[in-house]
Amino acid sequence: MTSIGSMKAFPFATFNPNRLGLKRSKELEWIIPNKLGGYSSSTVIGLNNNSFHGLLVSGCRGLRRMVYLQKLDDEIEFKNSVLPLHTNEYPDGTTSDGYRYLNKFEFSYDSVSFYYRAKGVRVTKRIIPLSDKNALIAFYSVDNKSDDKIRFKVRPLVNSRGLERLTKNKGIGFKPRFFTKNILGINSPNGYIALQSDRAVCLETPSEQRWQNLLYSTDETEEYSYCPAYFRMDAEPNSIKEFTITAVGYYTEEETAQAFKELLQGYKRKSRILSSEKGTFIFSLLNVADTFIVDMDSKKTIVSGYPNLGDRGRDAMIALPGLTLINGRYRDAEQIFEHFLNHATSRGIPSRFLAGKPEYGDIDTSLWLIDRLYQYIKYVGIDEGKKFLHTYWWTLKDIMRNYSEMERDGILSHQGGTWMKTLERNNAVEVQGLWYNALRIMEKFAKLMDDTDESIFRSTYLRSEKKFMEKFWNGRYLSDSLGDDSLRPNQIILLSLDFNVLGDALSRKVLGVVERELLTPFGLRSLSPEDPNYAGNSPYNGGVWPWLLGPYIKAYIRLYGKRLNAQELLEGILKNHIREGGLGTMSEFMDGDPPFKPRGCISYSCSVAELLRCYFEDIMKRRPRIPEELK
Repeated sequence: MTSIGSMKAFPFATFNPNRLGLKRSKELEWIIPNKLGGYSSSTVIGLNNNSFHGLLVSGCRGLRRMVYLQKLDDEIEFKNSVLPLHTNEYPDGTTSDGYRYLNKFEFSYDSVSFYYRAKGVRVTKRIIPLSDKNALIAFYSVDNKSDDKIRFKVRPLVNSRGLERLTKNKGIGFKPRFFTKNILGINSPNGYIALQSDRAVCLETPSEQRWQNLLYSTDETEEYSYCPAYFRMDAEPNSIKEFTITAVGYYTEEETAQAFKELLQGYKRKSRILSSEKGTFIFSLLNVADTFIVDMDSKKTIVSGYPNLGDRGRDAMIALPGLTLINGRYRDAEQIFEHFLNHATSRGIPSRFLAGKPEYGDIDTSLWLIDRLYQYIKYVGIDEGKKFLHTYWWTLKDIMRNYSEMERDGILSHQGGTWMKTLERNNAVEVQGLWYNALRIMEKFAKLMDDTDESIFRSTYLRSEKKFMEKFWNGRYLSDSLGDDSLRPNQIILLSLDFNVLGDALSRKVLGVVERELLTPFGLRSLSPEDPNYAGNSPYNGGVWPWLLGPYIKAYIRLYGKRLNAQELLEGILKNHIREGGLGTMSEFMDGDPPFKPRGCISYSCSVAELLRCYFEDIMKRRPRIPEELK
C-alpha cells in the first residue's frame, strides 16, 4: 500500500474552513479535470452545493459527462455516539456540521486534502482524480489518540445521470454486487461504477438507509443519492490506520472493468512542485491548460469550460494559442484545426458540437480560425504551414467567399452571432476588425499558395479601410456596432490583432478610455458603469471577463511597450483570484463591482489560455519572429 505521506504534493492553496465559517466556505470551489472531459469538483468543505459538483464526473463519448460518485461521506463511531465528518444540506433546512471539525483544506493542483480533528481522532483524507481515466483514489489516514476503540466509516453516495438531469426519485435501477469483501460493483441503466478498498471492508447498507435526499442551495434544487454500502476500518486506541478507496466509472461495465484492471496493476502518479509565488500561479494555469485538450473522433478538441461546457468553435479558436502554441504542442493544434475544418461548410466551421453533431450560427468563429492559423504558421514556419494550408485551402476560400457576399459598402453586414450572445449586436465592431484582419491574412496566404485571388482580398480590405472610420469612430472611441455608441471592450479585440484597421494614435485614445472605464483588477467590464443599461451581475452588461485582459495587454504593450506595468496587472489577477474562485484556475466571468464575485464556469478555457498567452508572448516576449512572407 502507498502511504498517504508519500502522496503529499506541494499545496497551492490552504484554508481553515472552521475559521472561514459555512457561508464563505460554500463559496470556495475547486475542480480538477481528468483530460477526458470529466472532472472532480466540490467546495473546500466537501459540500456539494450545486448539481454540477461530484467527486467522479466521468467524461464519456461525445463529451457527455456523467455523475457517478457524488461524495464520500465519513463518520466516526465511538462507543456511545456517532460523529459525522461530512457536510450536507437537506431539503428540511438542516445542515450537517462536519465542517466544524475540519481545521485545514489543501488544494495541490492534482489533489485535494481534508484534515479533521474530533474527540482525540485525527483524520486525513486526500482525493486524487486520475489523469486520462474516469477514476479517483481516496487516501485515508485515521489517527486514533482517544482512549476508546473507534469504527471509521466511509459512505459512497453514487448516482447515474448527466449534468443537466437530477435524480428526483428512487426509481433508478441500481444493481449492487459484492465481488469480495473489498470490491463493490454498481450497475445502472446509465453506467457502471466500481469501488474497491485495499484494507477497509465493504458492508451492505440497511435498505432503509440507502437513499439520501440532498439540497443544492446554489441551484435551489434537490435530488436523491444512492448508498448501497459503506467501507469500515476499525482503529484501536493510540493506533494509526491507513487505507485507500478507488472509484472507477464508465458508461459500460466492460470499460469500467478494463480501467479497474489497469489500476490494480499499478498506477504511477507524478507530483510536481514549484515554490516561487509567481511561478506557482503560472504553473497552476499551465497544469490546468492541459485539461482542456481532449480526444475527439481520432482528432482533438478543446473543452470550453468545466463543469458543463462542451466544445465550442469560438472558444476553441480564442484559446488555441495559449493552450497549444506557447508550449510547443503543435500537433495538438493541427488536430484541433482539423476537427473543426473537417466539419466546415461555406458557412464556416461549427459554432459548437451538440451530442457530437455540428451546429452553425456564429458570425466570427471562422474569422478567429483564420487569425489562429496565422499564429500557428508563425510558430511552425512557412514550410510546415504551407503543408497544412494545402489541405484546407479551398475550404478557407469557400468560407471567405461566403463572407464576401455579406459585405455592404466596406462593412461586413450581419445580424447578431457574436460572443455576447444574448445581445442583438448587428454589424459589430470586433467582427469588422476580425474581417479586415482575415482579409489581410488571406492575402498573405494566397501569395504562399500562388493563388491569383490575392488581388481580390486586397481590394476588399482597402474598401474596409476607407469606410471603417467613417462608420465607427464617434470622437472618443469606437462604437460597439453601427448605431450603438455603448462603451464596451470589443474594440480592444480589434486593437490586438496583427492587422489593425485603426492607426496607433487613435488606438491609444481607445485604450485610454477603456482603461478609465472598463479595466478592473480582474479583467474588462462588458459595459461602462456610466451606461444606463449597466448591471454588474449581468455577463454582457457589466460583468468582468478575464480573457479580455489578453487582448488588452497585447495592445497595451504594442502601443506603449511598458511590460512591467502589464506584468503587475496580470500578477494582480493571478494573486487575487486564483486562490479565491475556482482554486488554481480562472473563472469565466465575475461581477462588475467589488468584491467581483466569480460567476459562470469554475474553469474557463479562454480565461486560462489568454492569460498564459499574454504572459509568455507579450510580457516575457517568448514569441516567434514573423517570417518575411507573412509581414
